Order: sequence, then structure tokens, then C-alpha cells
Amino acid sequence: MTGEIAQRESGAVIMIEHRFYGLSNPYPDLSVKSFEVHTVDQAIDDFDYFARHVTLPFPGGDQIGPDKAPWIFAGGSYSGALAAWIKVA
Repeated sequence: MTGEIAQRESGAVIMIEHRFYGLSNPYPDLSVKSFEVHTVDQAIDDFDYFARHVTLPFPGGDQIGPDKAPWIFAGGSYSGALAAWIKVA
């Protein structure tokens, strides 16, 4: 649904994999030490860093940071809660 809305509004949808899911483990193992950086605060910092530093892979993608175009963070379940936490962070 978000893709359909973005398409109608000439927008884009970016799906970001949360740290430790898929291939995005910042450490080579799943030790207790590596999970010290698997926190909500760190997830918020990751998304903030991404938004400020990404160059999106389409024409003008380097001109679409959150300071130049509206960004909407959305999700359901955990990602929905994360969207709310980012809003207040």
C-alpha cells in the first residue's frame, strides 16, 4: 500500500533492513557482546544516520534528504513502534 501511495504522489518507498536481520549483522557472530549494539536507541541512530547520508539510486537521489523533501517513517508491529519512537527521539 505504501508503494501505491508513493507512486501516486511521485514519491519513493525505501525499505531498510534492521541491524542483525538478514546480512546486516555488524559483527561476525551472535555473541552477547555483539548484541550490546542491538538496542532501540541504536536502531533510531541507524535510521537517522541513513536519512542524513544516503544517496538514493535514481536521478536527483542526492537531493532528496529529509531536509529537502518530506519523509514519512511507517511500519506495523515493531517497525510501527519504532516509527513512533523515532518521532519523539
